[in-house]
Amino acid sequence: MKHVMKIWLPVFAALIITGCGVQSYVEKDPSVDLNNYRTYAWIGDKNSRKSDKPYKDFQDTYLTDLISQQIEKNGFVKAKSNAKADVLLDYDIMIENAVKEKTDPVYSRSFVRYFYNPYTGRINSLYYPSRYMGQNSYDVPYKSGTVTINIVDNDSKKLVWQGWAETEVTKRRIDKDDMNKIVKSIFRKLDVAKN
Repeated sequence: MKHVMKIWLPVFAALIITGCGVQSYVEKDPSVDLNNYRTYAWIGDKNSRKSDKPYKDFQDTYLTDLISQQIEKNGFVKAKSNAKADVLLDYDIMIENAVKEKTDPVYSRSFVRYFYNPYTGRINSLYYPSRYMGQNSYDVPYKSGTVTINIVDNDSKKLVWQGWAETEVTKRRIDKDDMNKIVKSIFRKLDVAKN
């Protein structure tokens, strides 16, 4: 019994750990080899991104730093200018209202029925347990947060890799923990795409 537990315990632990992560998706141009790229830069100004503001907000700063860390772990180096970079990076954050269907089982009420037994002269009780009646389906609104990361070839200006992941958010913005999970999940798939 101990031998069986030594074998199956790590298997169950691995299944539980992998099942709790964020599901990410990747699309890659099949004609492009990502191993040919070494340097990266961000699309847009140094000061702002997709905005007329002369600064970045906290979410933009945190996400660009997080993506830069992850892409550098994959062997890329930040270029000194956009013109010298092999690839350009870009991202999108989308928060939208969504609806998911939830179902709950429906059971009848249990009850007790009393009856008189004329042979014994007593009142007896008979218990009827609850029974499964079916499913109750209803819609639950929630906010869905999606982060999309794009890698664009700097010479041809062609999208060569795109990764995205979605998670349920409780606020109007994606918090740092969710961003961290999403970006790590997306860049795990970049390793697979490079090989």
